[in-house]
Amino acid sequence: MKIRSLITVCFLTGLFTAPRSASAQEDCSWFPAPCPHESEITNAQSFTERQADNKITPQELAMESNLRNFFTDVLQKLAKQKHWQLYELNESYYDRPNSLIGYAQWETVPYEKRPPHGYQISFILVVNRDSLKAWKDWFTNDLTQQSNQAVTAMNTDRNNEANNKLLQTYMDSAQYYGQLSGKYMQDHQAQYMSDIQSNNKKGIKEHDDKVAWYQKKSDAFIKKYQDVQNGVYAVSTNSFNDLKSNKIKSTVAFANSAIVLVHFSANSTQEGFGVTDGDQKCILPQKPLTVPGAFYAGMLHNPQPPQDHAYDVGEADFLFSSPTHITTVLFGGWLHKYDSYNYARAAFAANPANLNLTRVKTTKCDVVQNLAMHVEGRPDHIQTVIQEINMAALQKLIMTSAN
Repeated sequence: MKIRSLITVCFLTGLFTAPRSASAQEDCSWFPAPCPHESEITNAQSFTERQADNKITPQELAMESNLRNFFTDVLQKLAKQKHWQLYELNESYYDRPNSLIGYAQWETVPYEKRPPHGYQISFILVVNRDSLKAWKDWFTNDLTQQSNQAVTAMNTDRNNEANNKLLQTYMDSAQYYGQLSGKYMQDHQAQYMSDIQSNNKKGIKEHDDKVAWYQKKSDAFIKKYQDVQNGVYAVSTNSFNDLKSNKIKSTVAFANSAIVLVHFSANSTQEGFGVTDGDQKCILPQKPLTVPGAFYAGMLHNPQPPQDHAYDVGEADFLFSSPTHITTVLFGGWLHKYDSYNYARAAFAANPANLNLTRVKTTKCDVVQNLAMHVEGRPDHIQTVIQEINMAALQKLIMTSAN
């Protein structure tokens, strides 16, 4: 029954473990802001390896390279203008449209027959270096100190539990009645099976009632044990609850003050709005925005409370897991009706001929047919990005060959 200490260790492990790649360690210069996913970025830019066996064509690689440079230049101009700092966070290296297509099949598809080539890239804008430094100081000092206090409280409570004779008495009693129950069932097994075969309901009930009585007695002592144990661990429980609450609240405040995430996705077959509900449906933005040339623009206030690791970005992810605010801007061809999960669908996806591997495509795979832009952070910082970034330049990418 002494499971609380294990739960505590697991809690602490989860509290300070973020989904980072091996190369994106906590000693990167941007930590505790999300660190660049160096391995993913390296894989994306390993053109010689990716081009082997026609996994990706030279035109598609040129598209990725030109888009990367274009998005970087657009954001660098914004960063220079606002005295911000910019770094790349993550980049895609998808060499086939989906995992249902085997590489052997995919490698035989020539450039002319390939469906629209998808590409994603994410950046972090450090909008306030003082806030980033304060975030790091808090993580290194205040949060570490509070964590150490929680561990000390846990160790104290664990020692108190070990020395608590009442707990041992209750556990001994629970085990005693559990043993009596086992012995009774073993001693009466033959009679019980006979009663079942002869449908002796009186005998069956007598057996089951006796077993239930033993179980009730055992459960009562287990309940007393847990009540006392909860009292013993009250200090450390409160300490851990305070620690987790403080970590979430402070991380959200520091992240919103210090950074903004900007994500671009070209030629996506579907695009969400950053946050889903309990049924995995996208929560739609509540505030429409005016962006010249855009198919759609809107800002979403996340109605869900902040979560632990809300501002982490996993190796395969390009967005925060649960930010407070997200703005989505769509350019190019999209269907006006969302799917059943509230995802926007690409216009080219409405015609299966645009996605097969047999038809020569009228619009080649390296042409940007649609573009999605997500901006996540504090509303005023998001508004600055939306207002100051060169949206006209983004609009000009549509239906332009990017190789």
